[in-house]
Amino acid sequence: MNKLVYEKLKQVATEKKLITYSELNETCGLFLDFELAKDRNELGRILGEISEYEVKHKRPMLSAIVVFKNKHPPEPAYGFYNFADELKIRKKGETDQQLFFRQINECFEEWSEK
Repeated sequence: MNKLVYEKLKQVATEKKLITYSELNETCGLFLDFELAKDRNELGRILGEISEYEVKHKRPMLSAIVVFKNKHPPEPAYGFYNFADELKIRKKGETDQQLFFRQINECFEEWSEK
């Protein structure tokens, strides 16, 4: 697991904020080029590992706080929803948007108490 990204996400969640994919890339020195599918996939892998770790430890998907720049309302990559379903955290009848905002709020609750 990428510890630098993990610590950055915990810090951002503690501040009850969101971070964009590009900000995360820059602040963590990942040097990924999002024009390249392999680099987008690499960031997805990093965030997936972190979210899987969090869910295994009975916490929300920390990757929920990572969103696209210039999207209003905020929005994660579509892979977020697929992975949430793989991890079986979607509640019955919950829409993508409901799932996403529930995970954000749970992240803020979890980490702002630390």
